[in-house]
This record gives sequence, C-alpha cells and structure tokens, in this order.
Amino acid sequence: MSDIKKQFGARLRSLRTGKGLTLEDLADPDRSGLHSTYIGSVERGERNVSLEAIEKLAQGLQVELFELFILNKENIGEDIEELLKDVRIQIASLNKQERKFLLGLTRTIALGLKGLKK
Repeated sequence: MSDIKKQFGARLRSLRTGKGLTLEDLADPDRSGLHSTYIGSVERGERNVSLEAIEKLAQGLQVELFELFILNKENIGEDIEELLKDVRIQIASLNKQERKFLLGLTRTIALGLKGLKK
C-alpha cells in the first residue's frame, strides 16, 4: 500500500470527521455521490483515487481541492510561503469592513487556541 494513499486517506478522514460527517453523510448524492464503502476504502489507503473522485470529495466536504492535499505538518511547513502568498492575495481583495471582521475573527481563534493549551 502506497504511503501517499494512506496519507491522503488520513487527510480525507480528518476533514470528514472534523466536519462531523459520517461516511454515509459524505456519500449522499447531494454531497459527493460516491458510495460509502468506496470512501471508506479511500480513507484506509486502499484505493488509487481518480481526479474526478477527488473533486467530488472536495465538493462533498465543501473544501477547496488543495485542502485535501495538505497531508501532514511537514507539507504545511514547506508550503508556508505559498500559503502566505495566497492569504495576502485573498486579503487584498477584501474591503475595509471585511478586513476588520477577518482580524477580529483571527484574534478570537488565536485566543481560543491559547485557551486549549492551558
């Protein structure tokens, strides 16, 4: 079994469970439309997933495609400059009110994360 398939499957499971979805929820025709046993086998790293299936999974999870490929902390660290570049572009497209809201939201999240460490 390929390590990349295991990593992708673990990421898929993490996103799915993080959203409180069951395999059946994600398999719903209004979400991915893929069979729950297929999704389970992907999560276990048993499948070589097609691009079409990856797109359906992203749509079903309501995430961007790239989010499925953030496979581990090492990947995030290696891609931090690219992520920051993308964030800067997104922030630049916001108006003043939206930026103010985003700053408040970011501060709230940071405080919440600090509270979890205690």
